[in-house]
Amino acid sequence: MPYKHYLLIPLFLLSNLVKGQNNFIPQSTEKCGIIPDDETQFSRDARNWGYGYDSLLVDLDRWEAYSYVTIDSLGATVQNRAIWELTISENPEISSNHRIYIHARTHPGEEESFWVTNEIINILISDSPFAEFVRSNCIFHIIPMYNPDGVELGYPRENANGVDIESGWDDIPLEPEVSVLKNRFIELMWTTDNPVEVALNMHSAYSCKRYFVYHDAVGTSDNFTVLEQQFIGGTQSYFPGGFENWDYFVSWTSGTPDQYPESWWWMNHGENVMALTYEDMNCIEAGLYDSTANAILRGTCDYIGLNYSHISEENKVHPMEFSSRQNYPNPFNASTLIPYTITQPGKVTITILDIIGREVLQLANGHHNVGEYLVKWDGMNRFKLQVDSGIYFYRIQVGRVNNTRKMLLIK
Repeated sequence: MPYKHYLLIPLFLLSNLVKGQNNFIPQSTEKCGIIPDDETQFSRDARNWGYGYDSLLVDLDRWEAYSYVTIDSLGATVQNRAIWELTISENPEISSNHRIYIHARTHPGEEESFWVTNEIINILISDSPFAEFVRSNCIFHIIPMYNPDGVELGYPRENANGVDIESGWDDIPLEPEVSVLKNRFIELMWTTDNPVEVALNMHSAYSCKRYFVYHDAVGTSDNFTVLEQQFIGGTQSYFPGGFENWDYFVSWTSGTPDQYPESWWWMNHGENVMALTYEDMNCIEAGLYDSTANAILRGTCDYIGLNYSHISEENKVHPMEFSSRQNYPNPFNASTLIPYTITQPGKVTITILDIIGREVLQLANGHHNVGEYLVKWDGMNRFKLQVDSGIYFYRIQVGRVNNTRKMLLIK
């Protein structure tokens, strides 16, 4: 795979660079929300918050197998890791296609931003009529892991230099990661006939809410706030009760700041680009990443005026045929119970997945009548072996509808 052979700096230089960062202790300042007092460096699984750079390389192999996926390195981080970008489109050269940009994992500790982005990718590469139509009419550029150094070092917010690259867009000089992304934005906006229309900056917040960061008219314009409400409201309509209202988190009330990616978009392209930060839930109750991704994708398509009404109703918006709730206890150290409700009879599949999406066990696979159900998982895999501690997911699928939630096994 060519992307795995990105030119690396000499090992002795890399070791010195890493050694120079070992004394850095990230500060628990404001996150996209508030960092709990007990969250410290290396506080999660294997220092990389549950999903590391090696896991990304595995997924790159999987994604690249699709003919409509192109993977490129945009440049290098402080520690010379590649910043990988996926381009997903059936027709990336057609100038009439809509262009959308998504980047995630700026803050390593906000791994939920990756899981939503991962589900967006999974929908886009699927064989559903909706996905095929979107790929034929759009060009999606997606960076799943913008700050791989911070991920591997276990920092909650910072890159290898100890800088929060989310708020470093006005720094002189720019951090390498910021320079790479800014140059990519410039390239797409000024050297293509179809510039970016929607730019989403994926994060997650400890408030345990899903919301978009809304920009006040003081920092943008009256018309832009109307467009923001249109975008956010459209997204909400595909996941009722899943997102907070547009006015849940209002920013830029004193003017336009200089330091954020959205600042760059606004100051250079104004109302032409719907540039927003999305905040997913960053708490033990987090999950439903597929429902979230589906809503964001369809809300985006509606906003750019992509009409997919000719696609059959069953492939447009799936009516909820069940409801799932958080497992309990969670975290758990022996066994846990997964409650769910079936509102329409049909085949039900419940699958346990590990942190990189591999199947661990199927808990259910058969017809269910309408009713309340409770299934137990004892931490065993399909070979009747106890699994390791860590983050796992359970996915409940009824017909063409599925929902995913996260759980934590601690021994």
